[in-house]
Amino acid sequence: MSKQVRTKEHRELPVKFSVIPETTQSPFKDLFPAYTEGLVQGEPGKFVYHPLYGANADKFYNFPIRKDDVWIRTFPRSGTTWTSELAWLIMNDCNFEEANKVPLTVRSPNIDTCYATNWEAKATAELKEALPTLDKMADLPSPRVLKSHLPAYLLPPDLLDTCKVIYVARNPKDAIVSFYYFHQMVKFFQFTGTLEEFAEYFMQSKLVWTPYFPIVLDAWSKKDHPNMLFLFYEDMKKDIRKEIKKIAAFLNKTLTPEQIEKLVDHVKVDNFSKNASVNMTMEIKSGLTNEGHSFVRKGKTGDWKNHFSPELNSRIDAWIAKNLEGTDLKFVTELDEQD
Repeated sequence: MSKQVRTKEHRELPVKFSVIPETTQSPFKDLFPAYTEGLVQGEPGKFVYHPLYGANADKFYNFPIRKDDVWIRTFPRSGTTWTSELAWLIMNDCNFEEANKVPLTVRSPNIDTCYATNWEAKATAELKEALPTLDKMADLPSPRVLKSHLPAYLLPPDLLDTCKVIYVARNPKDAIVSFYYFHQMVKFFQFTGTLEEFAEYFMQSKLVWTPYFPIVLDAWSKKDHPNMLFLFYEDMKKDIRKEIKKIAAFLNKTLTPEQIEKLVDHVKVDNFSKNASVNMTMEIKSGLTNEGHSFVRKGKTGDWKNHFSPELNSRIDAWIAKNLEGTDLKFVTELDEQD
C-alpha cells in the first residue's frame, strides 16, 4: 500500500505554551495529584494540555499527512472510538476479522494520546510497544484512519484541504459527565474531587483538551467544506444506520445492506463494551486504569440528568448559552428514543 506523504519545509508553530500557575497550586494540585508539573496553555488559542505536549507541539503541526488519510476529530468522550471503528471498517471493506484481532489503538491511533501525561513512567513493556507514537504512525499502511482531540490550528495547516476529516460533536452536558468518569478511570489523571468541582474546571478551561467551545465552533464553521463531515453524537444515537450511510458516502465507499446491519450490531453499546479490541482491555490489564470502571460506558444521551443538581445545571445552561450566543450551532441534550 502507498505510504506517500506530503512533505514541506518545516513550519514554525505560531503558538507558545507556558505553565498555568493555578494548576501547580492548591486546590488544583490536590484534586489532580498526577499533574506534578501542572498543565500548560497555548497563546494564542488558550488550548490546555500536558507539558509533554507543549514541548512537542511543533511535531504535530509538522506531522506528515497523506492524501488518503481519514481523520476523526472530537472532544474526548464524544464518540471518538465509536466513529473511528466505523470509519476503519468502512475503509477496510468491513474486515471484522482484522478489527476483532488488532486493537483499535493500533489500527486507528489517536495521535495526541501519548502526550496527555507522562505515561512512559508507568507503562509496561507490552503497553509501550502498543501505544501510538508519532514515529509509529509513519509506518502505518494507507489509508490511515487517525484520531485527534487537538484543535485545528495545532494540526497541519493543510489538513482539511488534503484529507477527509470527520468531526463529531457531543452535547457538552453529557461530555462533562463522561469526561469526569474518564478522569476517575485513568490512573494518570487521578482526579479525586466531585463532579461539581470537575464541571467548574471544565467551564473554566482548566482541564486537558479544553477549551470545549472554540474547537467545536471552529469545526462547525467548516462544516460545508467538501472534505469535512460534521456529525452529532446524538444523531448517531438516534439513527446509527443513517449516520453509517452518511460516513460511507463521505468516504466514497459502498456498503451492502448486510454490511450495514453487521456494522450496526458491531457498535451496539452492549457488544462494544465486551469487545476487547476497542474497550482498552490491554490498558486495563496493564494497570493503567482504576478497578470498577469501563472505557465503554453507558453512551446515553441525557445521562447528565442523573448527575447534575438543579443549581449546577443552571450554571452549565448559562455557560452554554453564553458560548453559543451569535452562532447557529444547537445541541440536543435529550432523546425520546435512542439505540
